[in-house]
Amino acid sequence: MSCIAAVMLLAACGNGEAEEEHLNTSSKATKIGIVPVEECLPLLVAEHLGLLDSLHADVRVMRYGSLSDCRKALDRHEVDAILSDSDISYKLLASKKARIHRISQLSDKVIAADGEGYSKRLVEQNIDSLLKLDRHIFLIKVEDLNVRTKMLTSNSVDAAILPEPFASQAIKAGAVELKIKDERTKARGGASFGNKLKPALTVACDSIKKYGKENYAHTLDR
Repeated sequence: MSCIAAVMLLAACGNGEAEEEHLNTSSKATKIGIVPVEECLPLLVAEHLGLLDSLHADVRVMRYGSLSDCRKALDRHEVDAILSDSDISYKLLASKKARIHRISQLSDKVIAADGEGYSKRLVEQNIDSLLKLDRHIFLIKVEDLNVRTKMLTSNSVDAAILPEPFASQAIKAGAVELKIKDERTKARGGASFGNKLKPALTVACDSIKKYGKENYAHTLDR
């Protein structure tokens, strides 16, 4: 996906063209619930640079510790949209002390993942061959990304699935990336915010390209 498209596709309350029209034309600020993952960087940079206000996007970014918290906020109508789980890239990592280098070594191991959503399905898809061999794998629910990362780096779990920048933090601490099959579909759902965000995101993406992701890494901090 392009830099802009990564944050243009969001799961929203309601559905269809009527909902998209509401999000593009509503006079009140649109609240977007996110977790601070790399796919949200253009949106966070736009917020940091004041572009959402100066370019009249009329968007407010609401940060949460986990995707489940985002979903709950969406269900309670506290936000108008959230970043879709299927639009986030994930890495499956083994802890430093687990001495695991491939999926086939995950038998009898503990893997930390989300309780629902694409990332959990991604883990299940990749361990399916082991399960068919009656191998025991313990998939535990750890929603908060900071907690999941700390559990992996402290060797409290054998493996965990993480997005960026959490995956890179774990790798720096010695975690090992496992090769996985990513079977996500090309056609992803979500409501496009169209003209509402595009001008601000265009400027933000240009700034990221000019100064580099590292210059704006602090915007991903909770």
